[in-house]
Amino acid sequence: MSTRLHCSCAHRPLLKNVALEDGLPAAACPDCGAVLLNMDDWRRWRSRAPELSAAHVSTVTDTAADHGRARACPACTRLMERLPVDAAEAFRVDRCGPCQLVWLDPGEWQALVQGDKFDRTRAQLLLEDKTRAIALHSPEVVSALADFYDSLRPEQQKTVREMSERRGWFRRG
Repeated sequence: MSTRLHCSCAHRPLLKNVALEDGLPAAACPDCGAVLLNMDDWRRWRSRAPELSAAHVSTVTDTAADHGRARACPACTRLMERLPVDAAEAFRVDRCGPCQLVWLDPGEWQALVQGDKFDRTRAQLLLEDKTRAIALHSPEVVSALADFYDSLRPEQQKTVREMSERRGWFRRG
C-alpha cells in the first residue's frame, strides 16, 4: 500500500506501512492509530490465514467507537460508505468501493477479531447483504439524483459539475 496517503485526523500525517497481522499489510496513522486496509490484501490474507484466536490479537485497551460521520477516502477523496459491522450496529467501518479500501478507527480491528474465533460466515453474510442492498436501491438513488440535478438552473448545474470534478466524485479509472 502506498505511504503517500494522509490521515484525516487533525495533523494529516502520512500513513505508515504496518502489518495488522502476520501477512496482512496495512497503512496506519502515527498520530491517531487508525488503519487503512486494502480489501485485496485482506482477501489474500483471509484465504491463507488459519482461524484467528484471541491469543493472536493484541489486548483491546479502547473499545471501538463509532465516529458518527462519513470519511473521505485518503486515496480518491470520495466519501466512504459506512457499513455496520454486526446486527447490533455497535460500530461501523468506512469502505471506499471504487478503491477497495477499508478505514478502521482505533480499536475497530481488535473489536472485529476479539472473540475466540473470527466469524467469517457472519462477516461474509453481512458483506453480501450490504452489497445486495446497494444493488437493489441504487436505481432509486440514481433516479432521485437525476431528478434533483434536472431541477437545477443551468448555472447551478455548472456549479455542481465543477465541484464534482474538483472532488473527483465522477472520475473514472
